[in-house]
Amino acid sequence: MLRPSWGENEETFFAHPRRAVGWASALLALVVLGALLVPTGPLAPDSSWSELMHDIETPLLTHLALVFNALGRGLWRALTLAAVGLALLLARRWVALIAFALAEALTPLLNNLVKAFVDRRRPPGHMLEAHGSSFPSGHAAYAGATAIALVLLFSGPGRQRRLWFALAALVIAGMAWSRTYLQVHWLSDVVAGSALGIAVALLCFGIVQIVSAASARRRGGPPEREGRPVGGSAPEA
Repeated sequence: MLRPSWGENEETFFAHPRRAVGWASALLALVVLGALLVPTGPLAPDSSWSELMHDIETPLLTHLALVFNALGRGLWRALTLAAVGLALLLARRWVALIAFALAEALTPLLNNLVKAFVDRRRPPGHMLEAHGSSFPSGHAAYAGATAIALVLLFSGPGRQRRLWFALAALVIAGMAWSRTYLQVHWLSDVVAGSALGIAVALLCFGIVQIVSAASARRRGGPPEREGRPVGGSAPEA
């Protein structure tokens, strides 16, 4: 049976993991606050944005939105997660695999818990069949967690990492847009979902790095060093 060896497989996802955990905790607190305050109906910006999405409907944009929809559910979602997990497994990056698995498992769990707490109606006239509460968006949460996780797992240092974060932001925004374009979520739903996914990814990777470094120290391994490479690179916080 394959087991992670914390002391021999230490990875550094952040230069300052505790800072990442702090930001993640603050972001999660904002999502919880939003869940407590969000009304059952749309906010004024939600209604305005929904009307704008109706106004810009075209066959091309509809097909693009449906591509995002497919990537965030069912077979394509499973294949994406399996491919990343397999890559980490083959590279024997056990700590990275644990962090990724935790992020991908906790994101839908927390998203569904919030959905169960918030009974919010979906927009009228949605293009796809949708069930359950509208707040927050599960697709947006998945995109937020996965895009950030991929950057933390595979990006290089310095400017390269900032560019990958910018690309991740575009992917997250694209998924969020698609949910509102398809009229299955309000704008505030996708903002909350994206924030939830990003926060969970930062939290899981930060905590796993802290635990891994502490385990390495207890085993007499090298202490955690700021800027130490992840798989040969030195990513920034």
